[in-house]
Amino acid sequence: MNGRSERAILIPSSYTMESADLRVRTLKVGLIARAAAVFRMDRVVIYRDREQNDTRFMSLVLRYAETPQYLRKMLFPRMRELSQVGVLPPLRTAHHPVNSESTTLRVGEFRVGAVVEGVGSDGGAWVEIGIDRPVPLRTENEVRPGQRLNVRIFSLSPLAAEQVDQSEIPGYWGYQTVSVESAEEYLRSWNPLVVATSRKGRMLTPDLLEQIERSSKRGLAVVFGSPSRGVDAFLSRDMLERCCMINTIPHQGTETVRVEEAVMATLALLNLVRVEE
Repeated sequence: MNGRSERAILIPSSYTMESADLRVRTLKVGLIARAAAVFRMDRVVIYRDREQNDTRFMSLVLRYAETPQYLRKMLFPRMRELSQVGVLPPLRTAHHPVNSESTTLRVGEFRVGAVVEGVGSDGGAWVEIGIDRPVPLRTENEVRPGQRLNVRIFSLSPLAAEQVDQSEIPGYWGYQTVSVESAEEYLRSWNPLVVATSRKGRMLTPDLLEQIERSSKRGLAVVFGSPSRGVDAFLSRDMLERCCMINTIPHQGTETVRVEEAVMATLALLNLVRVEE
């Protein structure tokens, strides 16, 4: 990720448990996708909660929302779980361009693409990048139809693109969706600074925010509990003692705070002292 520390949010698989309505569940997941994009999170991690395991649906909607619009029909088949995606808020990130004409492309422009034809005898391929026609792709790697990749326009006449690694792309380029069995095992394998949200946590002060920013150089993971249980139900006492436990909505005026509300409030506050990358 361009040599910078990665940032992730951890959401339980029971996040959607309060509604059986597919439209409502889709919108709720879309709000997480939108928050992750607004605050430039690198990963949305779904950890399993035995109370309800909606991992498949959540992962599907998160990946769909993060995929540029021009690739969605190609990469996602028609299925009931995606029948309500019209309610998803658009991300409008750098990798979701709105222009669709080849005449608007610039040399050096990055795009997300999907392979429409695999490697031929000349080592080339064709890739869909959201304009009026597929573009020839220069790559040293084997590629297959339907494969998603990142490309850079290196020629306009003739129009052609080359495959690039995401580390070569400046700025924010979307989030990855990761599914894990255990929040704790995932955190131990990565060992970032862990921030957990709780009504019992410390109130955020400017000094605490700066301390979090200084300590997050090795990575930052923000953990949220479920609609019915706090993070202490998912992390061991040892992990909780290592966490920075914070309360980002003190003096709340409602009996409960929804997960998506906690996500927005927490990431907004942590963003106040985030160093420009």
